[in-house]
Amino acid sequence: MSRWRLAAAVAPAVLASAIAVWLWRDNRALRAELEARAPVATAAVQPDTPASETPRRGGVASFLGGLGRASERERPALKDAPAEESRAERRRRRQEELRAMLGREPGESVEDYRARVAPMIQTALAVPRTRLEESRREAEKAARISDQQRAKIDELFADVSRETLALTNQAIASGDLTPYERNYAGVLSWAGGLGAILGTTQTRMGEILSEEQRAAMSDAGFEWAEYFGVKIPWEELQPPPPPSGS
Repeated sequence: MSRWRLAAAVAPAVLASAIAVWLWRDNRALRAELEARAPVATAAVQPDTPASETPRRGGVASFLGGLGRASERERPALKDAPAEESRAERRRRRQEELRAMLGREPGESVEDYRARVAPMIQTALAVPRTRLEESRREAEKAARISDQQRAKIDELFADVSRETLALTNQAIASGDLTPYERNYAGVLSWAGGLGAILGTTQTRMGEILSEEQRAAMSDAGFEWAEYFGVKIPWEELQPPPPPSGS
């Protein structure tokens, strides 16, 4: 398992979780909007032929005739078409969305924040976690992993999770990782600490599994980097401090 491949999967995991939750919420809102518009759209559509006429199925002439009628219809004009966003506007909008999703609301307590955010993260990661657990079982079977080795891997993963959460909580408390603004220097500082954890993880994994076993798991399509990045309990992270001036 390459140290840098593991870093690439775990380092952006917090951001990936945030994006997944945002997409889930955005998709749900879009579905609700479409359902609300469906009756209006259905009522607005009028058939081209009287109800007494039954169009004949099949036939090239019928098909071409339908295309001709469709081309003759007046196409509705788009009202209030949104202007194209500039790059700066798009980045500002995304930052505001991240702030609204993962930032503390005015007067929101730690308990209320956890009750709002933790279920969203769990929902977003539920399917990937289940899929990776099954993938791990199949790969361990292919690599002939013993029960003793499996227990050591679980112990390693518990250590990785504890150290990663502690490091990330410290970065959140200090403002290195914040939903309120872009802090590239802070993210790089956090990633540097994460790299030290991942270096130790790679060494310990090499002490548990043989080179042949690691190769067999990789050939089975399993990646420890992906597993660790998704399985770490990100929903247990401490909430960010309230925004300044709130």
